[in-house]
Amino acid sequence: MVKVVEDIFGIATNPFTKRAQVIRRYTMTNTNRLSVSIIQLGATIQSIQAPDAYHQLSDVVLGFDDIAGYVKYRNYKFGCTLGRVTDVVGNGEFIMDERRVIVSKNLGHKHQMNGGFVGFDQVIWDLYMKRPDGVTLRHVSQDGHEGFPGTLSIFIHFTIDDDNRFFIRIEGTTNQTTPVNISNHIYFNLAGQTTGIKGIFDHQINIEAMETMDTSGGDGIPTGRFKSVNDSVYDIRLPVFMGDRVRQFVERPVKGYDVCYALDKEFDSNITRYVGRFLHPESGRFMEIFSNQPSVKFSTANNFPQEPLGDEPILGKKCTRYWQHCGFSLQLLNYPDAVNQPDFPRIFINPGEHYFHETIYHFGVQESWKCCADPEELEALGEEPLKRPSVH
Repeated sequence: MVKVVEDIFGIATNPFTKRAQVIRRYTMTNTNRLSVSIIQLGATIQSIQAPDAYHQLSDVVLGFDDIAGYVKYRNYKFGCTLGRVTDVVGNGEFIMDERRVIVSKNLGHKHQMNGGFVGFDQVIWDLYMKRPDGVTLRHVSQDGHEGFPGTLSIFIHFTIDDDNRFFIRIEGTTNQTTPVNISNHIYFNLAGQTTGIKGIFDHQINIEAMETMDTSGGDGIPTGRFKSVNDSVYDIRLPVFMGDRVRQFVERPVKGYDVCYALDKEFDSNITRYVGRFLHPESGRFMEIFSNQPSVKFSTANNFPQEPLGDEPILGKKCTRYWQHCGFSLQLLNYPDAVNQPDFPRIFINPGEHYFHETIYHFGVQESWKCCADPEELEALGEEPLKRPSVH
């Protein structure tokens, strides 16, 4: 049984009316003590409290205890919903229905990034419905906002169940043809958000993808080509330690993972598939990811302040200092810049069509001694290897 509690999180300025507005928080808790807190500003996941193998709760999401933190550090996109088009629109334009559409250019005055100057992350979302297992938030993106055609109505259903699954289901309809690619940008640390880089580097990580998306050197715009992960630092099809891999980026321009994995070139939104698994062995916490989206963008907070350089830290929840590599993010999305790549999965929806995004995070624990045992060792000890749960 799931319990949903509402409280007031703070006050923020509505970007459209310019008036102060109360921001509410909705916290869902199941019988296993897993809880997820959502705030209306940016439809943001403010907290996920998850038990470890020793029944201790920790918050495994980076973020802030008040509105001021989310406003001050909004460029880092902590936990928020991104759209109307997540990631990049190359050159801030695209061809649709044989006409050129020009959108706002908030990235170097050349490209659009994450929906423009006022993306979904800055919107104060309306509460549409309280559900027995969560909440539904709603936003209507008006025709012409940030240059996009069509009035787009979006509903986000945030729910949990007693199998420790957290569901994000996003639905959308439009009155004109328009591109839609909505995602969420949570920073995770399964060791607990206070544990910093040590906790992150102890993670075992696995993403089941054979290719990454090739990008141009200067702007990072997708070229439309793909690269095999074979014999590269990006091959994490088998579990590897985060710290061992990130340290291999020392001599590279980007000091960690910031890569988009291609999961499925034959995109079918009716199919929700396994994406990967992240485990913190010491606490026993693991998180498995399922989604119907064709790609996942994986990054390791490379753009966070660097303590050795004397940067000022980001002050997060419980006055925790967030430094480079103290969290990781997973964005499930359609291919970046799909508006300009005809061979990428279709990103446009028409009137009468239905946009649907589903991502599921399954949280669990396993005894720390099992984390390093292979299936044969577990069988010899009479233990069952960990099985993936059903997604439905």
